[in-house]
Amino acid sequence: MKKQLLVTAIGLAIVLGACSNKAGGEGTLSAESTTVVNDSTTTDRTGDATETSIALSKAKIHLKYSNLVDNETRERVKKALANAGVSDEKINKFFEAVDEYNNAVGSKNLVQEMTSIEAAFPTFDQDKLIDAWLNKNQGFVGRNCRITSYSLMGDSIKVGNKTPGDTTMLFNDFDAINAKKIFEGEDKEKFDTIFSYIDVNNTHDTNELANEIVKSLDDKQISFDNDKMHMISVFMTMDDGKNQVQEFIGHTGVLVKDGDKYLFIEKLAFELPYQVDEFDNLQDVNDYLMGYYDNDAEGLTAKPIIFEDNHVMKEYRVLN
Repeated sequence: MKKQLLVTAIGLAIVLGACSNKAGGEGTLSAESTTVVNDSTTTDRTGDATETSIALSKAKIHLKYSNLVDNETRERVKKALANAGVSDEKINKFFEAVDEYNNAVGSKNLVQEMTSIEAAFPTFDQDKLIDAWLNKNQGFVGRNCRITSYSLMGDSIKVGNKTPGDTTMLFNDFDAINAKKIFEGEDKEKFDTIFSYIDVNNTHDTNELANEIVKSLDDKQISFDNDKMHMISVFMTMDDGKNQVQEFIGHTGVLVKDGDKYLFIEKLAFELPYQVDEFDNLQDVNDYLMGYYDNDAEGLTAKPIIFEDNHVMKEYRVLN
C-alpha cells in the first residue's frame, strides 16, 4: 500500500478537512473586507494560474444558503438541474439522498428555508448532526461531496482513458459506494479515474501544480460537455512527508445558473448536511471556497487551486 494510513499531523489535517468532515463544531472562519489588487489571478485553459503578488484579504461574503428542507428551494434546485440537462432519474435520486440525510438528523436541526447570514460560512452543532446520522445509519458512512457531484454530473463527463492513479485515500468513498451500490461498472471506473490522486512536484508554485493537474486530466482524457452545469473542485495538497506529494480533489460541488444567480450544490461531508449556496457571481464562488479551504496558516503546503471542470477557474484568486 503506497500511502500509510497513519500520516503526519499535516497530512491528516488535510485529509480530514477535505469532504470528510470540514466544519469545525460551531466555529467558523472570520470574514474580512475584500481588497482587490490589480487583476486578482490570471488563468487560461491550459492550467496556468498566477497568484497576485499581494494576496487578497478574506472575502466579505454574506452567505445565502439552504439545506434543502423547504419545498420552495427544492423546486428551485430541481428546475435549475433540469434546465442544465440532468435527467429526472438523477434528480429524483439526488433528492432521495437529501431526504435520507435530512430525515436521519432531523430537519429541525437544519435551516428551514433559503437563509441569509452576515458571515461567509454557516454554523451548526456538528457533533449533534454526526451523532444523529450515525445512530440512524450504522454501517453506512454516508455520501460526500465527490459522490454527490458525480451522481449529478456523471453523464456530462467523458473519460477516454479509465486508468486511475492512486485511490488509496478514497477508502471511505469506496465503502459508501459499495454499501449501497451507488456506482457500478463504467460509472465506478470513471469515478475512480476522476478523483484519483495526482503525483506532483514538491512545490508551492500553484502555476506549476495547476499545469501538472491539467496534464493528468488530459492524459486520462477527462472532458466535460455541459455548458450549463460545471463541477467546481478544490484541489489540495497531500504531503505526509514520506511519500510522493500529491494533488487531490478535497472538495467539489455542482454549479448551475438560476436566472441571474448561481447555485452551488454541495455535500459538506459524509455525516454533515447537503447545502445549496446562492451567489451573484463566480468571484464570490471562488472566495467562498478559498475562505473555507485555504486554512493552512503556517504555509506548509501550496495554496488550494479552484478548478472549473478541467481547467483553472478564471476567477481563481488567493485570499489572506
